[in-house]
Amino acid sequence: MEFTNIISLPVELLYEIHIHALSPSFPMVCKHLYAVCNSASASIHAQYLIGRYYEYHARTPRLGIVSIVLRYPLCSESVLEAIIKSPGCPPLKPDARTHMTELPRRFFRNLSPRPTTTGKRKRDDSQPCAWTDDDDPLPFLRYLYNHSHIPRPYADSWDGYALTKAVHAEFIPLVQFLLEQDASPKAKNALAVMVAIRRKNLPLVRLLIERDGPQQFYKRRKTDEGQPSISTGWDGSLNELRQTGRATTGVSAKRRKLGDRVLVNQEMLKTAAQSDARDIVEYFIQEKGCVPDMRTVLLMGAIE
Repeated sequence: MEFTNIISLPVELLYEIHIHALSPSFPMVCKHLYAVCNSASASIHAQYLIGRYYEYHARTPRLGIVSIVLRYPLCSESVLEAIIKSPGCPPLKPDARTHMTELPRRFFRNLSPRPTTTGKRKRDDSQPCAWTDDDDPLPFLRYLYNHSHIPRPYADSWDGYALTKAVHAEFIPLVQFLLEQDASPKAKNALAVMVAIRRKNLPLVRLLIERDGPQQFYKRRKTDEGQPSISTGWDGSLNELRQTGRATTGVSAKRRKLGDRVLVNQEMLKTAAQSDARDIVEYFIQEKGCVPDMRTVLLMGAIE
């Protein structure tokens, strides 16, 4: 009797086994199976993730399919599109608690300051063009927010994890994007603001606190067609980055002053004093009217 090794099976049959087994360990059995599963088409990955969703949904029905499949690194734009178009895809419902789609932590977990953001910074420069709006995970986020069938993603998923990690990395384009999607710096006792204070980044602190404050200027990569790209200036106007690298700033229209996203408190002022962020201390006291407590006053006197 002749025995058949699983490795010798046709690729199509291995895909069927993978889809029906729904085991994340299956591709790890050997290098051959890993290569087969890794090179599978978007439709195969979509069938696998739909099966994983139904298995998860049987235990925890409160999350929608998009929230579940986004947790898997396997889920790219093409795979998610294949899931949505698949006949086996369940209705695209939002999560029961937030009525929105959850943003997975994996999108932001590996964000960290880039080498050009760790050096000495000029007073009015919150980042020396280290990040652009083409850096991950921004393209995927724009896809999710602009998709007509996907329930709107919740920018404050996991207690504002996305905004806090973006602030820690000084990823200004991502910070701006999340704020535009109603991410709140108040989350987790204003942790994002505290991180910006410890980074001694006054423009970033202002960006988080003030709804109508100055917008950070950042560069975008040139398009393949060589067309000028658009970026946001400090005054909220649009700048045209031409091939010379220069920016021309337009005149912004007058807008009604909006309230701050988060109120400055004594704990923030104390953190700024402890971090020796003197420009932030001055901003909190003189512009935001925060009155220091006695301990902070003594601390400020000690660092003079």
